Amino acid sequence: MRRRLSVAVAMVALAWAAGGCSGFNDERGRGDAPIGPFDDSPAEVLNFPDKFANVAHKCDGHGHRVYSSTREAPPVVIDDPSCPGKAPE
Repeated sequence: MRRRLSVAVAMVALAWAAGGCSGFNDERGRGDAPIGPFDDSPAEVLNFPDKFANVAHKCDGHGHRVYSSTREAPPVVIDDPSCPGKAPE
């Protein structure tokens, strides 16, 4: 009985681990965006005191600056003339 329980636990753990490699979230639009030949340099991070959201920002290569926080908030995109590229019209 103990051996069967151990095997069952191992199978559940294996299935759970293998599920992390599936494309389930990608197919549903909840996975990471595909990475292409883009600027993957690190963003500049603004650290705030505890209990305040940190903010990262960088140029997107199309004349916009993108701000993202560590909270569940959508990124903010603004036109920035100091960013290279031109915003699509």
